[in-house]
Amino acid sequence: MKTASRFLSLASVCLFAASASAQLAEEFHTWTNTSGKTVEATLISVDAVAKTLKIKTKDGREFDVAIATLSPADFEYAKGRYAAMQAAPAGAPAVAMPATPAGTPPATPPAATPKGGAKTAAVVKKPAPPRPAIAVVPLSKFKAPSANDYLSGVAKVRPRLIHNAAGWAALKGQIAVDPVLAKIMEAMKASGEDLLNDPELTRINGETGGEGPKAVYRMGLLGSLHFGDGELKWQERGARELIALTDKVTFRDWHPDLVDNLTDLVVATSLGYDWFRAGLNAEQAAVIRTYIAEKGIGALIAHLEGEEIPESAKGTSGGQTGTKSKAAPPKAQGKPQAKPDVGKLLPDSKQMAAASALLLSAICLVDEDPSIAKKAADAAAKVFGKGIVRFAPAGVWPEGLQAGETVMDYVAMLSESLKAASGRDLNISLLEGIPQFNTARMHMMGPSGQSFNFGDATSAASTRPWVATWLSGIAGNPGLRAVAAAGKQPVTAAYFGQVGNFIYYNPHAAGDGTADTMDYAQPGGFVATSRSGWEKTDFFVAVKGGENEDTTAQLDIGSFVMEAGGQRWGIELGAEMDKAPGFEVKPGADRTKRFALYLENTLGQNTLVIDGNQQELDAKAAVLLGASTPERGLAVVDMTKAYSKPAKDVHRGIMVVRGEKPYIVVQDDLIMKNTGNITWSMHTMAEITPSGTTAKLTLGGKTLVATIVSPASATFSAGVPPEPASEQSRDLVKANVHVLKASVDGAKGPQSLCITFALDEAPAHTATPVATWVSKK
Repeated sequence: MKTASRFLSLASVCLFAASASAQLAEEFHTWTNTSGKTVEATLISVDAVAKTLKIKTKDGREFDVAIATLSPADFEYAKGRYAAMQAAPAGAPAVAMPATPAGTPPATPPAATPKGGAKTAAVVKKPAPPRPAIAVVPLSKFKAPSANDYLSGVAKVRPRLIHNAAGWAALKGQIAVDPVLAKIMEAMKASGEDLLNDPELTRINGETGGEGPKAVYRMGLLGSLHFGDGELKWQERGARELIALTDKVTFRDWHPDLVDNLTDLVVATSLGYDWFRAGLNAEQAAVIRTYIAEKGIGALIAHLEGEEIPESAKGTSGGQTGTKSKAAPPKAQGKPQAKPDVGKLLPDSKQMAAASALLLSAICLVDEDPSIAKKAADAAAKVFGKGIVRFAPAGVWPEGLQAGETVMDYVAMLSESLKAASGRDLNISLLEGIPQFNTARMHMMGPSGQSFNFGDATSAASTRPWVATWLSGIAGNPGLRAVAAAGKQPVTAAYFGQVGNFIYYNPHAAGDGTADTMDYAQPGGFVATSRSGWEKTDFFVAVKGGENEDTTAQLDIGSFVMEAGGQRWGIELGAEMDKAPGFEVKPGADRTKRFALYLENTLGQNTLVIDGNQQELDAKAAVLLGASTPERGLAVVDMTKAYSKPAKDVHRGIMVVRGEKPYIVVQDDLIMKNTGNITWSMHTMAEITPSGTTAKLTLGGKTLVATIVSPASATFSAGVPPEPASEQSRDLVKANVHVLKASVDGAKGPQSLCITFALDEAPAHTATPVATWVSKK
């Protein structure tokens, strides 16, 4: 039998030897190795990394024995002995554990076994429990935590990241009584078996970084299996992955100039160190802590503070990130983003992720390396506290849903780790905007399953859906379908995936929720949506306000998307190619090059163009009002500051009229300061046939009729985006994108451009000022 297979076979019945052995009376056994030597001793523990057993003789001497040297009989005895250790009742913990994190499923008594054996009963859909009453912390009463706040009260026991021992135990206990959770575990185990047959993550010399997301997945999967399944093979593999990630041969550096990859490697290794610390000896643990501090924490701090990446974070061989090159002066190597204007600019999603990673690492290392933990927390606290408030008031992250989900993923890990380690999360999970994110996220998903991907979002789909599972445990299910088990994930998977649903599983996510309304429009928020229903073919429209001053913002205040009949008619074009000239703008840099790009300027958005781009680069726009009745849903966005030079009182209203024949209204009311031209635009994949005040759009066998209700002088036309400005820019012409335009030439004074959208035929609609859409009480 091969050594690896023998070890995994033995490990399959092991959990934590050290804790299990204390619960059984000593049992002495005569051990015989492959050389025929014998010794009478009792089994104490297993070293998951070294692949050895620790045994103790009657006179108290202890020996490490390689599993590979055991006789077949002793090997089978060891398996049986560990099975008994695992089944032994746990004793009282030596250290009192903090309260179980919020959202952790409570331990439930085993259900009665169905007649006819232990077959699992059929899974029956059930409604989610009533939403809990929570006390949201208003932004005005939130005080950003200090570094000491994050580190004080951290229990010096492991595990403490995301779950403590009690939290993992409760989650494991739930598997036996929850068929969905059991199926998720079954799929995770299948994924884990594939991972065991795959090499540990390594990186060849000079290879571009991209290991971080994979490392997060691997650590998340192996950690969940380690605590949720209990076989020692998961701990053994997790420790090996951790050692490989922090080995100066397999990873000479973590590509310190790539902040996204660096962030995820710090997260993955912090989780791994906390979860698999028992499988490491003192020397291995010291090497890993040093690597995390030098290659990860030091570089992330430099990114957040706009400083040079320290030499200790850089690789030492040819081709590695951060090494000197003849083509560029030394100071240009490994340099992070330009130093941010901390007095004005607010953290973006990348900075928030990096700050969260630093705080996780600080909580992880505070007892074993308090100096580096304090340094990490000091740098991160300054950023995290300023950034977390950006979800307020309505739960919408200004950079878009995809970026918001990214931030929330790291926020979830940090919040639950604080609860597990110290019993409180400093009001992070209840801060205004955080509980609302789940509701906003749900409403920003159209019937087609695509999200409202405004700004630089590169995908129209949800990228980290497990954040909804976590948030359901915080504020209840806002109307989402129950979490369902999926198939196994590939070894190349990135981030948590189904593992996230397991880690954050709770009764609210396990049942089907019911939405309170079909509309979402919170005054002061950035996004408003309305729909005719929750089925795939229903009507849907979403519109944004936003802040043009955001580093990653497009000039897209007022942009919208639209769906009907199972098709997305009005589309957001997303981001430009990342190598397009001027696309990536660093804090404090000249942004005019970015706004010369079609996809980033106002021409490339579904909004108004008056005298070119929205000229106020620091303009802000928010939802002014919203209303929802059985007959209709509506919202109004105040876009005045985005068009303050050519116009005033610029308001965009959206409305979905529900009923047997639903339709959508998009209406712009404004006052022109001087005579000028107004161009209304909507980008679409549909073929367009314009005819005066009517245009027919055809897509997927459906026909959408757009009608200009007012003014009478406005007309429709069809166009295409311009040819790409360079070979580095996206070619929208080849992508078959079209533009529906409505023009009001020579506009002067008050204007009201009202357009309706309906399937097959125009509705009978009378335009009224958006100021009158909601009656004054």
